[in-house]
Parts: sequence; C-alpha cells; structure tokens
Amino acid sequence: MLTFLPPEVIENICDKLNGIDLQQLSLTSKWLHRVTFRPLWRSVTIKPYPETERHCINPYGPLQPCLQFARELRFDPGDDVDPKRCIHARDWLGYMGSWVDKDPQQYDTWEARSDTFGLERGKLVRVKFECLAQRAVTLLRRLNDNQLESFSWNYTSCMPSEIFEILSLKHSSIQNLSFVTDPFCSRFNRWGRSSDLDLSAFRNLRRLSWRAPMGCHFDDIARLIQANAHQLEELDIELQSWSRDWENRESRVIHRVDDLEEWDKTPASTMLARQIFGLQATTSEVSERAYFPRLRKLRLTRVPLKDEITRKAVTAVSLNFDTLTSLTLRMCSYWIPLLSSIIESQIPLKLKTLEILDFYLKTPQITAVRNAAAIADFIDSFKGLEEIFISNSGPTSALEFWEHVTGHAETMKRLVYHQRIPDQDEETLQSRMGGDSSDLAISQADRDRIREDPDRNPLSRLDLEFIGLTCAPKYLRDILLPFASKSSLKVLHIRHTGVNSDPLPSWIFNHALELRISEAETNGVPINDTLKADRNLDDQAKEDVTVDLIEITTAVKERKDWKTPPLQQSFRDFANWIFGPEGIKSLEARGERRYRAVRQRCGGPEWLDVKSRFGSALEACPVENIVPEYN
Repeated sequence: MLTFLPPEVIENICDKLNGIDLQQLSLTSKWLHRVTFRPLWRSVTIKPYPETERHCINPYGPLQPCLQFARELRFDPGDDVDPKRCIHARDWLGYMGSWVDKDPQQYDTWEARSDTFGLERGKLVRVKFECLAQRAVTLLRRLNDNQLESFSWNYTSCMPSEIFEILSLKHSSIQNLSFVTDPFCSRFNRWGRSSDLDLSAFRNLRRLSWRAPMGCHFDDIARLIQANAHQLEELDIELQSWSRDWENRESRVIHRVDDLEEWDKTPASTMLARQIFGLQATTSEVSERAYFPRLRKLRLTRVPLKDEITRKAVTAVSLNFDTLTSLTLRMCSYWIPLLSSIIESQIPLKLKTLEILDFYLKTPQITAVRNAAAIADFIDSFKGLEEIFISNSGPTSALEFWEHVTGHAETMKRLVYHQRIPDQDEETLQSRMGGDSSDLAISQADRDRIREDPDRNPLSRLDLEFIGLTCAPKYLRDILLPFASKSSLKVLHIRHTGVNSDPLPSWIFNHALELRISEAETNGVPINDTLKADRNLDDQAKEDVTVDLIEITTAVKERKDWKTPPLQQSFRDFANWIFGPEGIKSLEARGERRYRAVRQRCGGPEWLDVKSRFGSALEACPVENIVPEYN
C-alpha cells in the first residue's frame, strides 16, 4: 500500500517517525529500505564504547555512503550513562601521541611511568581528552563543507577547541548548536583557565542551547547570541548553581558606569544577562541592544532578569511576545517583574508552554503566597496554554492554584505541579535542601470535600493527558478521582526530587523492609523471625517493617519478579486502585522518576515511547545541577 503513495507523503511519514521506528520500517522490505535510507541517516549519533569511556569513539564509523546524508551530528554517551564530571576528572597526564587508531593506555602515561618532569619527549597533555579531540576531528573531516545543519555535544565535558575550529571553517552555515559541558572543570584548555573559543563564524543560527557553561565562556556566549539575535528561534541557557566561593571566583571587576574611578564586583551571571539583553545600555546605546524578533522558545535557568548594578531589567519590550510560544524561567531572579511587565503591555500572547521554577530555602510564607499569586495573575491574563509546569515554594494550596489553571481548560493537555517546602529540622542535612510537599497543602477538610464530590475538584474541568505531582500516594486517590470517569489521562508522574529521594523515606519503595529481607537471606533465617528481632534500626525503621505475613509474601514476590525493593503498602494500595476496575482506565504509564532518570532506558520500548511523547513534561522543573560542584 505504501508503494502507491507519492514520494512527498512517504518523506513526511519518515519525518514524523523517531529513529527506532524509522529503522524498523526500513527493515520491512527492500523498497522501503531504499526509500528510508536518506532520512534514516539524516541524524547520526556518535556513542563511545564502552559508554563510560567517552574518548573511545570510532572515527571511521559510520561508513562514508551513510555519513554523506548526515545533516545532524550528535556526540552522546548513551541513555544508560549519566556523566557528572568532565572527562578531565579521570584523565591521565602523558606525552602527546597519535590515538586515532589506538586507545591510550595508562601504563604509557607520564604518571604511570614516573618520568621526571620535562619536555624531552614532547608536549604533556591529558591523553583521554587529546584522544577524543583527535578522533572527533578525524570524523568531522569526513563530512563535506557546509553539510551539517545541526551539531550537539552532550558529553557533559569540555569541548576540544579543535572541534569549534573545524566547525567554524567547514560548517559556518550551521543552524543548530547544542552543548552540555562542565562548568567546574579547571583543565578545559589544557594549560590555563581562560577562554579558547572562537564562535564568531556562526552567523546563521536558528537554535542555540548551552547547558552548564563555564563562567569564562559567558562572554563568548553573549557575543554569539548578539550576532544571531535577529534570526534566533530557540534559545536555551542553563547556568549551574554555584557556591559563594565559586561565585566569587567567577565574578568580574569592572568600572562603574557612572564613575570610571570606581569599580564594581559583578557576578558572572549578571554580566551575561547584561550583555544578552542590553541591560547596560544608556539612551545612546539603545541601538546596540540585542532584540529577538523571531524567538519562539526561550528557556533560561539561573539567569538574572535584572541587573542590580545598572538597575535595568528584562521587560516585555526586550523580547518579541508576538512570536513566543514557549517560556521557561528556572530559578531566574526578578521573574515576577517580567511577568508583570508582560501583563501591563497587553500584548496578545501566543504562549502554548509556560514553565516556572522558583524555590529558595528561606522563602517566607507570605512571599510564597505572593509568588504563587503572581503566577496565577499571569495565567489569568490570557488563554491558550497547552502545558503548565510549575515548581514553587510552599505551602500554598494546590486546589486554589488549579482554579486558575482551569481558565485554559479548552487547550490544556499537560500539567506539572511540584511544591517544595523548607525542612523544619535545621540540624539535618536536608534542611539545606528543602523537601517535597507530600500533601500539596491540601487540608483534610478539602480532601474530604473533593472525595465526596469530585466535581468540586478543579482537575475535573481539565482533560489532561499528563499530570506530574509531588504528592504521597496515600493522598493521590482523592486528588485523581475526576480522571476515573474520563478517558484523557495517559501518564501519571509521581515526582520526587533527587536530593530528597535517597536520604528520606521513599514514597514508592520500602527500603527498611528491603534491609530486613536482605539480612534474612544473608543469615539464612526465616524472614518473619528477623522482623521480630531487635536489630540496630531506629524507631522509624522498626515501625516501617511492622507488617503482616501477607505483606511479607507480597514483598518477596515483588523483589523476585521486578528486581526492585518491595513497595510501600500505601503505594501498593494506590496502584491496586488506579489500575483496578474503579481506577483510571485510560492510564498507560505510572512513573516515579527523578530528572536524571528520565534519560535512562529502563522500562523497555514502552518507556521509550512515553519519553518520546512526554519527555518535556517528565524533565520539567529539575532542582538538581547537571554537574555537582567539585574542585
């Protein structure tokens, strides 16, 4: 049947399929293999083998007949790998060599041989990083001039300057650039902590994403954005959370605008915002500001929206909200004045996606309420949102906030509501991290009300296909009751911040019971005997394992069948309801995942399908750094 379709229809079908589905389609017949060959090789991902050794890439694969059709080149360590540091962190010091065809071995390095320091045998380099640079350049040289339209570096690592150089020389017309680097690495240019990038050749960018950049590259990023502002359609800048010491290290000392005899110590993030949005501009400098007439998607993380030194702020006139369809502001100070400016401008908004992440440990209750009201006022000011992703400080009533969300009921498809509160115990480690609200500040009286009459729940007016909540399973049934009579909800995401899910009791898994069962298996005694024994557990742990024999039997079976710790009884009861005859029949998937786990392959083809359709919602509002601070 496909053979009767016009070529342009076949091409359109191929464009809609993800890589795995397209590959499967190409294997169904020789004719389809020929038809799909070009679109199948349009995007090429370079993965190392083994995946944990990021320098071990094959510069000669794929074959040239395949590579000639590549328009997108991605360097990615793989979905099962979550590198948290630059390749330099576990690199070796050695003499410069040729590693295109052979892997560097530790016993060949200067450190392993204990050679006396000197340059008799050549230049000293970090051999893994040098190997990666040589192989990546060899691969890039196999491409034709201006062949690439898109380049991605997802190695969470420094990017060799040789790659930028060859991209500048051979692919200056590239339209999409995406980088995930390591802001805390001190060896990125082999010799010192200074920028060695030249991005001036890229003048045709449509999409730019740079996550976890180094402070010394902020000037390069700002100049790149300024040079392409008139045509940029998507911009994503994600800065990392820095300690006070690191912030001081990255700060800039510059002349004051009003007095050249005085100096200001300016945070690097403020300098970046100043350069991107022209916050330093005076009346005579207005023409030098960067405007974004074609911007459709803007995502900023930890980029301040006001310069506290010049007292200039990003406002509605700084961006073109006539074209913007997606706005994401994560931990961006002075976000409320920006939203207020947009409301006051009365610009007809075309936003389809709104994401706000705002959580600070010392947020007073009155401020938390004010911030929630600011988001609500903005949501009330227009219609048409399809996705709302909010993570804010609590406690503030989720039911009251959802009333404002219902103003977009005709278009709303995906909702994430993640509420965090400061830990009340200042003596614990978690007090410096905060915690997830387990009840979304919904009182017992309100839960009783929406349980008795689900129509009084604001969610009853929304036909959501995805919902992500920070809520303990014992409260979820009352909240989700409206969807039991609907056919819209496909995915439920029970959110739990990564920094809280390990030290605090899990809402999903009973780790205390897992410990007792493991003890029993190790000691060769009946499990119920270990539950009666007085082990070295605190009172909370003892309470957690006070279970009957039926639960023990169920827990042992879960461990055997699923290779996971046994479930908490409250979650087991919730799962039995939601997938039972009185539950939500339309539900396809239930997940309890952290931001970092979204990339993992666990779950098989079904999980990959969920990620492909709902990945943006699953990844929304992350609290953790891409790279934990070190050095």
